[in-house]
Amino acid sequence: MKYDILTIGGVMRDIIFLTTEGLVIKNPKDVLRQKLIGFELGAKIYVKKVYFEPGGGASNTAVGFSKLGLKTAIMGRVGQDREGDQLIKGFKKNKIDIHLMQFDKKISTGFSFIIGLKNKKRAHSIFAYRGSNDSFIFKVNATDLKNVKWFYVSSISSPNWPNVLNKVFSFAKKEIKIAWNPSNVQLKAGYKKLSKNLKKTNVLILNEDEARELVLSKKKSKNLDVKYLLKEIKKMGPNIIAITVGKKGVYAYDGQKIYYQKSALAKVINTTGAGDSFSAAFVASLFYQPENIKKALKWGVLNSASVIDKIGAQKGLLTKKQICLRQ
Repeated sequence: MKYDILTIGGVMRDIIFLTTEGLVIKNPKDVLRQKLIGFELGAKIYVKKVYFEPGGGASNTAVGFSKLGLKTAIMGRVGQDREGDQLIKGFKKNKIDIHLMQFDKKISTGFSFIIGLKNKKRAHSIFAYRGSNDSFIFKVNATDLKNVKWFYVSSISSPNWPNVLNKVFSFAKKEIKIAWNPSNVQLKAGYKKLSKNLKKTNVLILNEDEARELVLSKKKSKNLDVKYLLKEIKKMGPNIIAITVGKKGVYAYDGQKIYYQKSALAKVINTTGAGDSFSAAFVASLFYQPENIKKALKWGVLNSASVIDKIGAQKGLLTKKQICLRQ
């Protein structure tokens, strides 16, 4: 079958709580955890409204790619339960091919419990129960993806993730381009464990904390500004690196030039899915115009701005026509 892109990895149900009772606590002594969310010990925290939304890196980006005009398929794993059924219906509604989806008879669909602070719009923490995602495997025949052009690899948390990643990158070879947004599990494993696949990555997307963790896993350094991180990660092998820095915007580097794009104006309601929405638009733009990194950054921040003024990771995703009109 012919596809422009296959998203691979996490498929979740997001349960979102917004509260005004938490605090953001500065933690400057830990460069990898500089800010914490805190609540009173033993207190009962009241939540006025709960939101149930689709989520997961492969899921969010698949919807993003499809809306931006790419013929999209998804490979992930859900349980044979109500939540899994609802997520599958969502993929069909968004014209995403599901023939490579996996269904677990024993383990339930994964959940993310997301706590957001209404008084601090960009502050949230995610408690992830990976569920059926932890049993995910990469299993595909060459005929299934004969003409696919890109893989987008999101969070893969299964205990055998090194084997899964190696199979994904080996299958892609040189014919299929790979965009990769590593999960916390991969980043904690460090540079040595990831080095072989970093060399085969066309587009690597990280946030600032993730970039720091990756660089520090290779070498100790006190200089951790974004431009330094970009150059150090480029030495690891990816063709293009993008590092998001929250409300400050995003940087990218292709080995020749460092690009910067400030954030688009937006009324921030909840930042869940901001990274996935950026990634989908950034990669989709490169799909259409591979050399135009500046345009790709613009697409990314516009898509992200549209998502963060709504609750949920997929509600604000833009179509190709919408994103072009906002440039």
